[in-house]
Amino acid sequence: MKTIAQCVLAVSIALSLPHLAEARKHHGQPSEQAQQNQPGQFDYYVLSLSWSPDYCASHANDTQQCGTGKQLGFVLHGLWPQFEKGYPSSCSDVALPADVKQQYAGLYPSPKLMLHEWQKHGTCSGLAPADYLALSKKTKDAVNIPQRYQRPAQPFRTTIDDVQKDFSAANPGYSSDGISITCSGSSRFLQEVHLCLDKNGKSRSCAADVIKQMRSSCRQPNFLVQSVR
Repeated sequence: MKTIAQCVLAVSIALSLPHLAEARKHHGQPSEQAQQNQPGQFDYYVLSLSWSPDYCASHANDTQQCGTGKQLGFVLHGLWPQFEKGYPSSCSDVALPADVKQQYAGLYPSPKLMLHEWQKHGTCSGLAPADYLALSKKTKDAVNIPQRYQRPAQPFRTTIDDVQKDFSAANPGYSSDGISITCSGSSRFLQEVHLCLDKNGKSRSCAADVIKQMRSSCRQPNFLVQSVR
């Protein structure tokens, strides 16, 4: 038969097990998400160019981007580190210095967007703030915008294939499978163009999740490119 001491010991162990399990939960291996959100740990970049007329159609009160006389076409949304599936975000709390903000004023359509992009995406690049914004500018400036998208006075309709062909023709180094888009308004309007790049800035194919997003976002046979105004 068990002694009283043995019974007390067994009860004590049983009571302690939930606490040990909880301790492992909080002090064991970091979560998968935490492991992913490490500066410099990613597979490739997506350069996101936003079609400003689409944004301004629903954000007319944003005077920095949509004010009278702005007449913006494609603007830089961001340079995003990506995984082959998914993406890291908010990888550190490194601040964006005031002098760097000033140096790259105008790179984004608003200072608020610049700060947001640095905090969410730039911190995952593994680069210092000035280097990340310099790379963003260099990458954006290297893209030739097709003629028909240069401040069109009238809206026009297009398709996924035509957008990819237009950008490939204007940028011979880009292949169609490295160009993705998103649509808004239940697939009725062009929203953004995404260019997939390796870490050296060369065109590469977009990962399956980016292509899936495009097919889900742009479900109509064609969609409208809103005019610059």
